[in-house]
Amino acid sequence: MPYSEEFKNFVGTVAGEAGGCSPTTWKVVAHCIVNRVGFAEWVNARNVSDILKKNFDAITDQNAPFLKAVSEMNKGILSKNTQDIIDAVYPIYERVEDDFTNGVVLYFSPQAQAALHRRNPNKYKSLVPDFAKSSLTEEVKIKGTENDDMRWYRYKGASRFYFKFIDTSAKALSGAVINISYRNTKNVPSLSNLITNNDGEIRSVLVADGWGARFTVDEISVKDDKGKELMLIADGKNHSAVIVVNNGKGGIKSRTDVHNQEPTAPQQKPLENSSNQGQKDNPNSSSEKRDIIFNIKIVDSDNRPIPNMAYFLRYKGNDKKHVVGSDGIERNIIAESGEILAVEISGKDTRQVIKSFTASSGVLEQTVKFELHCFEIMFRHQNSRKPISNLNLIQTYRGRTYEKKTNDEGKILVKAMPGFELNYKLRNGRNLLTLNVDKNKDLRIIDVDSNAIEKAAESLKKSVDASKQQSQSTSTAVSESKQEVKIQDQTSKRDKITATSTEGHPKTIVNDHGDVEFVVLTYDKETNQLFNGGSYIIEYKGNKRLHVSGTHGLGKKSHKGQIGQTIKILDSSGKNQVLYNVLLKSPMSSIELKIDKPKDDGRYLYPLKTSQKATSYKSGAGRFGSNRGGGKRKHAGCDLYAPTGTEVRAMADGKVRLVAGFYAGTDVIEIVHEKHIIRYGEVLSGKSLVKAGDNVRRGQLIGYVGQLSIKVPSMMLHLEMYANPSDTSGLTVRGANAYQRRTDLIDPTLILDNSIL
Repeated sequence: MPYSEEFKNFVGTVAGEAGGCSPTTWKVVAHCIVNRVGFAEWVNARNVSDILKKNFDAITDQNAPFLKAVSEMNKGILSKNTQDIIDAVYPIYERVEDDFTNGVVLYFSPQAQAALHRRNPNKYKSLVPDFAKSSLTEEVKIKGTENDDMRWYRYKGASRFYFKFIDTSAKALSGAVINISYRNTKNVPSLSNLITNNDGEIRSVLVADGWGARFTVDEISVKDDKGKELMLIADGKNHSAVIVVNNGKGGIKSRTDVHNQEPTAPQQKPLENSSNQGQKDNPNSSSEKRDIIFNIKIVDSDNRPIPNMAYFLRYKGNDKKHVVGSDGIERNIIAESGEILAVEISGKDTRQVIKSFTASSGVLEQTVKFELHCFEIMFRHQNSRKPISNLNLIQTYRGRTYEKKTNDEGKILVKAMPGFELNYKLRNGRNLLTLNVDKNKDLRIIDVDSNAIEKAAESLKKSVDASKQQSQSTSTAVSESKQEVKIQDQTSKRDKITATSTEGHPKTIVNDHGDVEFVVLTYDKETNQLFNGGSYIIEYKGNKRLHVSGTHGLGKKSHKGQIGQTIKILDSSGKNQVLYNVLLKSPMSSIELKIDKPKDDGRYLYPLKTSQKATSYKSGAGRFGSNRGGGKRKHAGCDLYAPTGTEVRAMADGKVRLVAGFYAGTDVIEIVHEKHIIRYGEVLSGKSLVKAGDNVRRGQLIGYVGQLSIKVPSMMLHLEMYANPSDTSGLTVRGANAYQRRTDLIDPTLILDNSIL
């Protein structure tokens, strides 16, 4: 089945502890489990499994709701209640959803406690657990759980820290390996090998009262200017800290209180770019509004600040013009907590929303990145409206010039940032047009005066003396290069949907390009059951992309697109059969695909979830047998180049034999398959989705491509294969041979060549 044993036990525990309660209570129980990992008396817990082993009656007693949920997940046939619980707690398990409980780690049900006391008074001696009477704890009231028989508790004085790591030039430390420890605990398993994201951030950390968090960055202890270990001590408040790192010596650039408010479950998902993982809504949200002070930083597609750029900020339905400074930052913007803001720029005829976010005290600076927008410009003859093919143009963008030439359809392909100007001239220097890039437009249609094109062509064909050309140009009253060519921008004013009014006349519905989420579910044609690993192609804005179900639940994958756009869902078998054709609108019903469940033909699945195979394993340093250490040893596997975070999946059914540390700050997953042992090496440390003893299915997500701490041409998956799956000995054998591996090591190249994407 597609779920790890740990996740099945996690869901089963929530079902067994609170299955009959509200979804908010499910979430609080899930947060309670996750909050314990690495906190206070649970500081040595490595993961959720260590917490579940002996702390929750549902799993220790194997009660009926627990067994029902786990059984359904094992069979792959889920009831609505179990599916709802999975959907509610999965983001918490994956640490995508921040804690909104203000650090709840303990709870009890008064009715259940009373029943336990009646049945076993020797074990349950009181109607109230000891922790609820302790002076070290305090009760937490959480909105949305009032009607459930639950009481929630946190440890007094605990703090949640939101960390950001930067260098002395204020540049975010991306891909750094962070380890956090305390005075009496040199190594906290769950806080080891944390990788910073592109914004230099790691996940938030809950710290017990009076405990001081210490840090190493890339194995170097962070110290202050006096050479003392930098330490952040929990004081009962939540804090956002920006830590400056400089070769092991640094300090705290800023430490801002995140005010504790009455916890409440999040009511809406923050509207933001999914790539900005560090910019999440602060967990301590509340219906009580308060002013949040923050900065907005605008950067280009290469993460360089854009100075003095004007933009609009939409807040509470109103737009106001703003300008960033010479460093690309506008400081001290004030908004009420929980309000949604949007950074916009002018488009051709609509505002372009570059980023939306929720005002949160956990985020001191919102980085707005202007990603490159890919679109086409079609040039047509003004009179005939026929495309102008082979038209030579000079494009100017951000001070640089490029030569362009239209194709047979009269089109050129352009990649540029929204809001920026593109200028086009003919080859004879005559100015053709200047347009602003609008990310809402995928095609711009420009009709050009045919006479100007003919004159430009003629001037290019003439071969005359240079001095004569100069004489002609200087004697002309208005030089050709300064004459404007007559053009008409025929791009549709807005993307429109034509509908029919009640009177039968056409009317136009304006699409303002809001995003909508939609879900695709894959069902087996034969059994009509949901299944994971169903592949399909989505065609969106002219681009086709392969998708595989199971990412967000059994047979389920979530997608997002612009309202008003049409999507096609195609068969991935090569027939290009259109399975679904739909206009995106809000709300969207689930899209149910009845497709053939893949049959196991004995071939392995390609281990990376990508649209095409890497070529790096076939030549150079990435191939099997290439020299290492100056020829002293041989490369024992194949290197599949891919970006950090690329999903790694099981190539076949099997059983995990090992998950452990590997090479240069990465981990390894070893799986015993029917015909081979496969070593999936250099995966992201601490982020493996399976553990030793887990059974895995072909195509199951097991981890992600890691972040090596050494300089390499590309991050990669290192893949090794062994021919004897019954041999339980270690795979690495120092000094055994040139490969320093077991003698049943084989070359995976041919198997990778024949594997299925």
